[in-house]
Amino acid sequence: MPQSLILELKELTEKNHFLDVSETIRGLLRQEWLEHRSPQKSKLHELKQISKLADKDKVNALRKTLKLLEELNELE
Repeated sequence: MPQSLILELKELTEKNHFLDVSETIRGLLRQEWLEHRSPQKSKLHELKQISKLADKDKVNALRKTLKLLEELNELE
């Protein structure tokens, strides 16, 4: 495994508060799997995470977007 990849994984491990690099890899694989399994749900989850960190105007806009995406998801 390239040294640069190992360093990047170690940085992600610290940033995301994982215990070790293997847990980081499992987390990344799980995230990718969920995105491929259900792209709409993945986008909804991503928007919900952003809305937790944003200011009021952004939160309101994201809530409207989430509502629309959920309605679209129900139509499928």
